[in-house]
Amino acid sequence: MSARRAVLLVTGAATGILAIAFAVVGSRRADHIATLVSALVAVVGLGVAVGAAAVPAMSGRRSIRVSGTGAATAAGSGSAVSGAAVSVANGTETIEVSRSGTAEARDDGEATSGIRRL
Repeated sequence: MSARRAVLLVTGAATGILAIAFAVVGSRRADHIATLVSALVAVVGLGVAVGAAAVPAMSGRRSIRVSGTGAATAAGSGSAVSGAAVSVANGTETIEVSRSGTAEARDDGEATSGIRRL
């Protein structure tokens, strides 16, 4: 299950549970509970937003992950990459390639299976 689908599932379940709880306790008590839940969700949302914005600025780490690329063939003076071709100026600290395809070079071509830094 993807993270997005899990978040949607948990959100839907929480909404359903709150709707049932509000129906059981009545409108006057539900109003008080909804106020408390709203305040807690707002504080949590603010914390998540600030944390998400601060992580890239603090770590500075970037990563590239490539998997299951096809075959690459280069001919003449051309070049081909089955995997990842990454610029040195990119600033990426982590590059991961798995299950890259075959790379074939003919007639002075240049082919790479895996990672090529440009």
